[in-house]
Amino acid sequence: MKTVFHHAALPLIATLAAMPAPALAGDRSAFELTLDIDQDGRMDRAAVMQDDGGPADLYIYLAMAEEKLDPPRKPDFMRKALTEDRILDLESKGRGSLAITSCFGCGASKSTEDTLTVVYRKGKFLVGGYSRNWDWNIQKSDGTVETTIGDCDVNYLTGKATASRDLEDGKPVKGRFKPVPLKDWSYGQRPKICSF
Repeated sequence: MKTVFHHAALPLIATLAAMPAPALAGDRSAFELTLDIDQDGRMDRAAVMQDDGGPADLYIYLAMAEEKLDPPRKPDFMRKALTEDRILDLESKGRGSLAITSCFGCGASKSTEDTLTVVYRKGKFLVGGYSRNWDWNIQKSDGTVETTIGDCDVNYLTGKATASRDLEDGKPVKGRFKPVPLKDWSYGQRPKICSF
């Protein structure tokens, strides 16, 4: 993905994704999505709630897409403080996967965007994929600006990954990557190829 196009699209993505869910949110911003994450033929509901400037919490309710959440029942899965970054979007991907996109800086001179893909396999919620891109500008003491651009894409289900620096196309990365239980995930666990 070319960074120039990517950052130009950020404000549009944030506007389109900003669909608050009052029944869940109260004073918090929230995103909701229905999908069949456990692939049992019944629709499930995922919700992310986040106080302004605070961490984002993920809630997954199995087999309750049509039920009202007021008052909400106990979620089947909950992950507090999934990320400190601002949530931009929830999206349903193929085979019941849930993509959660967040950003830090959100198009500023120092910004990153992360997408965490959540899957349900063999009765467990797992991190099935993780991608990140960055455009980091640092003002140096001599008045010049040092720019670091890059991205990474890790598919934990296939064990494969790609990474790029500057505006080059992504190149395969040596090594195997295994799925991580979502309950144990932290952004500190992201592969070194996703750091800059």
